[in-house]
Amino acid sequence: MRGRSSVLVLGCMLLASLSSAGGAAASGALPKTHGAVLDSVAGLVAADLLRGATIPAGRAVRFTAPLPGDTLGYLAQHLVEQLRASGTEVRLLARRTPAEMAMGEDPPGRARGDSTDLDLHVEIRSAGVDYVRAVRKFPFGVRGYERLASMQVGASLVDCSTREVLWARSASARVMDEVRRGDVTYAQSGSGGLNPALPRAGGGTRLLEPLIVVGVVTGLVVLFYSNRN
Repeated sequence: MRGRSSVLVLGCMLLASLSSAGGAAASGALPKTHGAVLDSVAGLVAADLLRGATIPAGRAVRFTAPLPGDTLGYLAQHLVEQLRASGTEVRLLARRTPAEMAMGEDPPGRARGDSTDLDLHVEIRSAGVDYVRAVRKFPFGVRGYERLASMQVGASLVDCSTREVLWARSASARVMDEVRRGDVTYAQSGSGGLNPALPRAGGGTRLLEPLIVVGVVTGLVVLFYSNRN
């Protein structure tokens, strides 16, 4: 009788683990899209770059947009919003094409500053969204994928009249979350060209996990019948 109770307890534990794994995959809200999660990171970077940065009163800040490497323009937008929220005048300069740079011409409508402006140089060293690891589920298969959104930026503020560098700093931010396997298509939606490749789930463990489950179940069955005899 004692042996049958042990078998029953082990069987219940196995069923409970299977059901809890399935329930975890089915619950939870939809994740942020790739664009939304990178936008959050850009907001963190912009706030870090400008936190404690001294900008002389009454001086306009100008920088060229779009910024190279600024995926979907998120960082430039956050910089403009946060500078203007602090009462700083912002002048955006349009980026010249290679042909215009060779001819020394400015594009029509290009904003021009004056000698009292401050020039904000921004260099986006890295930015993007990647899936870094497949998250496996019990007893086998893939539950979802770990996603990493990251951005690393350097910036300096230059006085256009004296060419003095008033300050130079760098900032970075990263956000890690999990996207369920069934939400991968949704996460990509509305994110422009952000479509990171899915990582491989791994090789040996895909065969090992089912074998472990089969071995446990077989052992329980053998133990059950051996205790009946």
